Amino acid sequence: MAVAFLGYYDSFSTFKAAPSYVRLTRNFPEIVEAVQVDAAMGREIYLVVPRDAQTVLTVEEDGSFVSDESRRVFYSGAGKPVLVHNNFYDPNTRIICTDASGRTLTYVPQTDKKSGALQVTVGGGVRDISLPIPAPMEGYTYFDYGTDFEDRDLGIRLRLEAGRPVLTLSQGPLAALGYDGDSFRINDGDNEFSGINGLCKGVFLGTIGQDYNPVACVVMENGEVKKCSVFYAMQHGEPVLSAPLPSFKDVVGFEQGGGGPYEVDGETYYEYQTIYALDARGERTELPQFLDYGLYVAQDGDATIEVDLTPDWQFYLNRYGADSSLEEFGSGSFYELERTDGLDRFRFVLSRLARQDGADFKVDERERKGRFSAREVGLSYEITLSGADLFPSGTEFRDISLLDADEDIEYD
Repeated sequence: MAVAFLGYYDSFSTFKAAPSYVRLTRNFPEIVEAVQVDAAMGREIYLVVPRDAQTVLTVEEDGSFVSDESRRVFYSGAGKPVLVHNNFYDPNTRIICTDASGRTLTYVPQTDKKSGALQVTVGGGVRDISLPIPAPMEGYTYFDYGTDFEDRDLGIRLRLEAGRPVLTLSQGPLAALGYDGDSFRINDGDNEFSGINGLCKGVFLGTIGQDYNPVACVVMENGEVKKCSVFYAMQHGEPVLSAPLPSFKDVVGFEQGGGGPYEVDGETYYEYQTIYALDARGERTELPQFLDYGLYVAQDGDATIEVDLTPDWQFYLNRYGADSSLEEFGSGSFYELERTDGLDRFRFVLSRLARQDGADFKVDERERKGRFSAREVGLSYEITLSGADLFPSGTEFRDISLLDADEDIEYD
């Protein structure tokens, strides 16, 4: 059999929607007809091509926690190429290849964690047909966020490894900034991102805002840019990259801008800082940051709808029934269309929706698009959403922090 490592993807739907998909199908036309196999939990996709029509491929669960009695079989069939989505942290799948004579070969698909190269044994019956991992951008493979104003190491680092970004955090130093064990919801040590959906060639770690606000930036192999606010990720779980930021193409580097620390009467203050992306045309563009992130709620009859907006332009939706049970949940992204005085307009794309179907949830990965406007109310927003057939057009959502506020507070 022949095997190709295709990259890091959250699902088959994000794989098909990724810019790399068209290029990969040109190099590997077998992708179009391949059987899609979701094997255990996954971040990686491999294409497996049998040698001939009589060759049987069987995809099974694997790993130290799997016994022969508990081993699951995800797929078995003859002659068809297979796309395998697997390997969340460590290899968790094996492929058994059986030819027409009954000879078998067992292979565990995995890559070298440092180089990204497919791991195969020379002469072992597996042919590596992978494309090369994109060449790293010079000067954009490792960043250390540095120290605080008292020269204490903050323990925040970002590196490019095997075509993916890896965020390293140390809870000890971050406790000095108030991030104790109760608010630290991320691994102490190395963390891999979701939302890569392809292969990366560069990383950058800088600040957007005042004081300390580390933002991880990633350049994809086609020059697009994704970002992740590190402190938000620390408080909400795993680091999640944004969708590709609109209007950022052919990026070749980054630059930290704005003011730095200054002292007044012995106190340290910070001017607003920001990050600029540098593209191949010589243009310098500021990375957008959504500042009014948070949870927004609305009522639809007896149902309660929650919309969660993140600083990295991610859009999450939850609908609860009258008995507070979860009926549907979805995820996607949003971006700004227009900013005016007191009223901003946005477009959102919901790429995944799960609806209750009996005792389970049925997942629908068709794109649903809509718009929302955001009106400033005090220090936050009141938003009005329409489209996507998920709620009545014109439904108004209020920031949950405003709903919890004192009713006597008035806003201009």
